[in-house]
Amino acid sequence: MNYTKEGKKPPKSKRLLSTPKDMIKRLQPLLGQKIVMTGKPRTDGANFRKLITKQMLAKYMPKAASDYDIIPPKKKGVPTFLREYIDTYIVTTGDIYNLQVWNRNPNSASVQVDLKNGETLLASDIRFVLGKINANNCIESIVIMTPDYIEKKFGKFGKPTIKQQLIIPDKKRKEIIEKGGLVIKDVSLSEDMVDKTCAAISKKISMKDEPNKVLPIEYIDQQITDKLLGIKLDVTLSTKQRGQELERVVAYQLGYKKTQKMLEGGYPDIRNQMLEVKVQDSPTIDLGKYSPQFEEQINADFTTRTVRYLIALTDSISGSIEGVILCPGGELGKNFTYVTEKSFKCQRSIPMSFFERYKGQVVYNP
Repeated sequence: MNYTKEGKKPPKSKRLLSTPKDMIKRLQPLLGQKIVMTGKPRTDGANFRKLITKQMLAKYMPKAASDYDIIPPKKKGVPTFLREYIDTYIVTTGDIYNLQVWNRNPNSASVQVDLKNGETLLASDIRFVLGKINANNCIESIVIMTPDYIEKKFGKFGKPTIKQQLIIPDKKRKEIIEKGGLVIKDVSLSEDMVDKTCAAISKKISMKDEPNKVLPIEYIDQQITDKLLGIKLDVTLSTKQRGQELERVVAYQLGYKKTQKMLEGGYPDIRNQMLEVKVQDSPTIDLGKYSPQFEEQINADFTTRTVRYLIALTDSISGSIEGVILCPGGELGKNFTYVTEKSFKCQRSIPMSFFERYKGQVVYNP
């Protein structure tokens, strides 16, 4: 059997993935096994991955999905060992091991694979299998870790300086338009930051003022969505200018006055409501400097994951708004996919003593 080829197919369901207990049992026979080390990182890494793939699939192979979509362009950031949704790494010498993950934030909710059965595989679902190789080129230990465990144990992955984008596939876009939009509540926002009275915006308040309390997403939906549908944005303008045009309309509908002079940029666009406004007329949306893929503090009460997003789905030819998405930043990746124009890597240093502690063992989130 060609285990490498089989390993590139995703499982039919994430429920079929091996449990931590099964992974430990299946990889145990590899301890002490010698592997070929050429000194070339990519070659050595590929050899270790093939070894892990063959060992994992030899006695149990999750049923493969027959119909699925790999969402990131050119499969950038998606693990090669898809059947068990695993990334593999080799650990050799030194005092510090630098874990490098390419083209995704490991602990982000970002759809990588759509299994087309209502399930998706997220970046945060990937399991890391790290093999500690000793001076004799033998596997000394195998440490399996989840992205969440790594961040809690060693700290967050470093944020690369890259241009952030979000992909909304055409099929998903059509579904949203047919349903009249997509509205997801502020599930992680503290209640004392939400104005449940939905009081009218005071004329003295600017859309760029820091918020005291923000209107619930559901109320913003009631106030804005129906009024936005059918509005035509000028297609002769740049994407940025159309975004400003939309921002002005949204601010006016919410009750802010004198919006013309307030479009000086900044994040989020309508700061008084912690609302970022975007226009989408192609599969990708430019998120700019800030992205919910990487959680950052925006003010005392909000992070990039609690900032709310309003995305207008517009027709690329007419400029007409066909649908509206309203959701907190933290929910974007669960429904869509983060990507970048250029390759990048997220890094996390791990003390070598951590791996040496488990010599002769296979462990999972120890």
